[in-house]
Order: sequence, then C-alpha cells, then structure tokens
Amino acid sequence: MPVTIGEAGLKDLDRIDRIEAASFDADRFARRNLSRMLAGGRTRFLLAGDVVGEGGYLALSFRTGSRVARIYSLAVDPASRRQGIAEALLDAAKSRAAAQGCRVLRLEVRASNSAARKLYDRHGFRLHDERIAYYEDGETALVLEAPLEVPASPVIAEHDPL
Repeated sequence: MPVTIGEAGLKDLDRIDRIEAASFDADRFARRNLSRMLAGGRTRFLLAGDVVGEGGYLALSFRTGSRVARIYSLAVDPASRRQGIAEALLDAAKSRAAAQGCRVLRLEVRASNSAARKLYDRHGFRLHDERIAYYEDGETALVLEAPLEVPASPVIAEHDPL
C-alpha cells in the first residue's frame, strides 16, 4: 500500500496526539504543546496517510534566517510500523527543508534507540554532537545531521523577456 504524505493542521490534532501516545512512554509532547506547535506556523507537521493503523507524523521546524531545519519528532503508530512510513516521512522532510533553502537537517535521538539510529544512518545522518542527560531519565541524546541538496534556482538571462 503506498504511503502518501500531507501537511497536517489543527484538525489532525487528535490523530497526532494518539500517535504520540502510542509511540512514546516518556519524553512525549503534551497535547497542549502539539496544539501550540500546529497553530504556530514555525513547525510543520507531516502526516502519513493510506496506511494500516493511525500512521505516523513528523514535526519539522524552521527558524527564520537559519539554513538548518530540525526534526522535533518522528513517530509511527505501532500498528503502522514496517510499512515504509518513517522512510517516507524522512524523504518528505528532506525535500521540504531543501525547498525552504535549508542546507542541513538536524535531530536528536536517544543513544539507545538502535532502530532509529539505523534508519537515520540509511538517510545520510551523521553524528554532529552529544547532549549528556538530555532526556528526563538522564539518557544522552545524539545530535545527528544530514546535508541537504538545495534545488537549483532557474537562471534567467538578462535578455529573456519576463
């Protein structure tokens, strides 16, 4: 079954909150925070559709003037795993960040999360930094980043009519 990716809005809050709750035991976003992020405009939520279960989401944040985009969260409902959702969400995030002129995509991941680390490695993420005792339980976060290929702008010759 193909995975389609679309941008989420406040209408998708219930679904995103269910995915978040099913995916994380600790260090999860409170519903209030998800709502604020969905409404704020700085963070875009990508939502996977056409899948079994709730699917998955990715929260992608942009800072004005920065060439670095940040993945705040990537979550896939347990019933929706092994359908290529995380891969599709990462591909979409890389494309959207590059289209915004970003040159780097960055994220944090638990040092012990070997499945996520393998996924990110396949997508070109490499170790950038470590954050000691980053998570509530004191675990270290690995800061990973991947370079992005920014699409070339069309070149218009001076003599071409507009």
